[in-house]
Amino acid sequence: MAGENGKHRVAIGHPLAMNAFGHWVRLLRSGGGVDPKYYGRALFVTALSPITPLSRLIERVRHGGRVAAAELKDDPVFIIGHWRSGTTHLHNLLSRDPRFGFVTTFQTQAPKSFLSAYHTSRVIMSAMMPGTRPMDNMPLGTDLPQEEEFCLCNACMHSFYVCWYFPRIGEERLFRKYVLFDGVSEAEFEEWRREYVELVKKATINMDGRQLVLKNPANTARVESILRVFPQARFIHIYRDPYVVYKSTLQLRRTLPRMFTFQNLEFDDLEERVLQEYREMMGRFFERKGRIPKGQLAEIRYEDLEQRPMEELARVYGELGLPAWGEACGPIQDYVDTLREYKKNEYTMSEEDIERVERHWGFAIERWGYERPSVVE
Repeated sequence: MAGENGKHRVAIGHPLAMNAFGHWVRLLRSGGGVDPKYYGRALFVTALSPITPLSRLIERVRHGGRVAAAELKDDPVFIIGHWRSGTTHLHNLLSRDPRFGFVTTFQTQAPKSFLSAYHTSRVIMSAMMPGTRPMDNMPLGTDLPQEEEFCLCNACMHSFYVCWYFPRIGEERLFRKYVLFDGVSEAEFEEWRREYVELVKKATINMDGRQLVLKNPANTARVESILRVFPQARFIHIYRDPYVVYKSTLQLRRTLPRMFTFQNLEFDDLEERVLQEYREMMGRFFERKGRIPKGQLAEIRYEDLEQRPMEELARVYGELGLPAWGEACGPIQDYVDTLREYKKNEYTMSEEDIERVERHWGFAIERWGYERPSVVE
């Protein structure tokens, strides 16, 4: 149901509700079932997922040949960076460039039918969505830019985000396999590659052939795999004060999975998981970023983007050889002007928090030159 104020709309749906019934069954089997507390949520998905085959059939008939024959004029621009480092903010800025297209929230929820179901299922989904994200109050909407990892998660099993639905499946194992890509077989990689290419082709068709700008924190550790699929891909790495990222990531991990899970959540070791995953993700990126071809990587400090958005973006466009900054800067500035009243979450740091971050993430703090924050007890 939705309240009068869309910003406070209560979500009653689920990202898997418009997915293939067979995929839902595979997730149930591999994930270890549903806990009693979430029977209603599982029933909702189970009831809706068998209804969508007609939309998927129509999509294959109407658009299958077009998707298969589609050729990408330009490989996408990939926004990377650890969760809560400003990837969404940067994505929203760049998506205002009229030359760029993007994956929409509706595509991530209905990856196999969104082209044919835009005027039907999208309306239903819109009514079930909250108006803002639970961790930072940024706007949500079916046609707004969204992270394509949710699309992959809803189309195949090869995604870290599966553990947000079924945490007992093993977060560490999925992180190592589908973020670090350690132990991924060629068959698994090929399925992941095929799904990624399909979602990019469909998004490009949906965006009338425009080059895509995509954002996906999980790609931070797998730039080599992205380059195997999209050799001319450009990357924009955004980084942020690790002390803030730590607190913000904890907030994300305590809120977002609650909206998706089918199993009871355990937060006893959450701090250690967040610390380890950042260390491994960013360590892998620092190790491999030198393998990105010259002219295909630009980096941006979140705090600089926040203070000087137009100057920083003009620099990034120049470093990556992206055309038409003169046409992009007007719409981007218009969007920047709408953010003047936006209030970011504020976080306090205890001495224990600071010492924990420095012990595990000191390599990033030193590399980027961030200062120790004040202690608030």
